[in-house]
Amino acid sequence: DGVLFLSSGIHYQAYCEALAAEPVEVLDYRELSGMRTDSAIQKIFNKSGIVLNPEKLQELVSRKRRSASEMLRKQPPVAPDCNKVIAEFYRRGIPLALASSSSSQNVQLFLESSGTRNYFSVILSGDDVKNAKPDQEIFRTSRNCLGIKPEFCFVVEDSENGILGAKADGMKVIGVIGQHTKKELQIFGTVATISRLDDLLQLSEFQSNI
Repeated sequence: DGVLFLSSGIHYQAYCEALAAEPVEVLDYRELSGMRTDSAIQKIFNKSGIVLNPEKLQELVSRKRRSASEMLRKQPPVAPDCNKVIAEFYRRGIPLALASSSSSQNVQLFLESSGTRNYFSVILSGDDVKNAKPDQEIFRTSRNCLGIKPEFCFVVEDSENGILGAKADGMKVIGVIGQHTKKELQIFGTVATISRLDDLLQLSEFQSNI
């Protein structure tokens, strides 16, 4: 989300709708981006100093996911040139993994909408890991499945949580300008920044396999 599926606005709206009747204030989406839904909602309640029991948390998670899925299905927000860029990386022989904090349902929707399923060697959703970003688990699991050492992995991320998680596993991160400015992404520790997805194809790091 935010890199291949431009769904940040939809997710934020879904949080607002799901929590409208709750005594909390939804945080700026930049604080929630990259987090799994349960972790994000728990963070919102923690910031408000309100204890949230597990049953209520699951109810709110279901409500938020249902709202987001309905909006995403109406008009899937696939990033411009998404298929072209991923297909080109595949042609260059670069192993690809999709590691998303989104639910498995939304990951499947992206794959169907973008037509990119066959290009990925590894596909992981937030449902496939125990610990959500900024924990490194989803990144570590992805690269282990690919059989690649962290220093040879590049992660494309637009969220602080995602960047921190990838860096924690020793990976290099390319930041996508959007939720954060170029300066902010650099402060988080990215090795390069792009403003459009197809800018990736011009980076020197990915030229040797052409």
